[in-house]
Amino acid sequence: MNKSDPYLNTKAAFADTDLCVKCGLCLPHCPTYTLSKKEGVSPRGRLALIQGWSEGALSLSDTLTAHIDSCLTCRACESMCPAHVPYARLVNDFRAQIPTANDNKLSTIERFGINALTGKYRRALNKLVRLYKKLHLDKCTLFAGVNDKLADTIESNNFQNNYPAFTPTERGRVALFSGCASEVLDSKTLHDAIYVLQHCGFRVSVPKAQVCCGAIDLHAGQAKKAQRFAEQNQAAFADPSFDAVITVASGCGSTLAEYSNDLANNIVDINDFIAPFIPTLTLQPSAASSWLHTPCTLKHSLNKKPKVAATLAAIDGLEINTFDDKQHCCGAAGSYMLRYKETADALREKTLGPLKQTPSDYLLTSNIGCALHLRAG
Repeated sequence: MNKSDPYLNTKAAFADTDLCVKCGLCLPHCPTYTLSKKEGVSPRGRLALIQGWSEGALSLSDTLTAHIDSCLTCRACESMCPAHVPYARLVNDFRAQIPTANDNKLSTIERFGINALTGKYRRALNKLVRLYKKLHLDKCTLFAGVNDKLADTIESNNFQNNYPAFTPTERGRVALFSGCASEVLDSKTLHDAIYVLQHCGFRVSVPKAQVCCGAIDLHAGQAKKAQRFAEQNQAAFADPSFDAVITVASGCGSTLAEYSNDLANNIVDINDFIAPFIPTLTLQPSAASSWLHTPCTLKHSLNKKPKVAATLAAIDGLEINTFDDKQHCCGAAGSYMLRYKETADALREKTLGPLKQTPSDYLLTSNIGCALHLRAG
């Protein structure tokens, strides 16, 4: 390679695009390609565009950027790629070259909301959301668009640093990663997780210094901001007495598990963690019916697929329906459901098809973003 080559650095940074042999096995697994049938929004098409840009054969145009930006980063293509192309890393690295492209798809209010949710104003936003519910504005049709995105399980986020075990003998101590969206929009799930962990015999801590996992910023090309979050979380969970750091949202868990620091090795999904202790718990029976949705972050990102179905199967009487293994991304994908609403809604409709044919009492999912998006359908 010529050292005077102006594309020397980008060629090296995106050299792994060469791993793609354009076999096309990824095509039926890609949600955006399945909807559009356009090569430019397929995994191999996007890789070809990134490769062409990195080598100087293609200029950085709005069209090229839009094709890459429209990727959900669901990683379904990675799960079946015979060449093991690190597709998500390449896409995120490309986005880091054009970090403003994602913001251009958001309204001022949406951009402010995301920044508040993931940043230092998260707890203030939590108070606003709780006030919104307290004033019963969630019952007002004027705010229907907002209400669709709010969970029904908003409670106090005043977490303690120490919750004692409920068993005669303490089995250990764990930390709970609260997550920005869960803390603001689904704190009841966090309180329930603490309660279950206590009954499993563990003392639980919720470090106040923890911050957003960085997933939304990473996928928006804000790599430096995501890295700062990783460093802050590493410090927040550095206590060596923690046997594990527990996550309840698979989107957060998959991001934390891919940190390039020691915290990554200590991340455990709550379903995996409590699985050995389920036989020791007394679970209330349920005559309800449910559909179990598996988020992309469980199927394609986490190294271990958490034992969600096994956990639910321990509840006597609960009917569990599962979606086809070929189920595509539901369209949530972090802020994607705001930036590409038409595509996100179309994918949601495909996901909810079986449920609408066979209604149930509950739709269960392991990711807060998926939950908010699906409940709006």
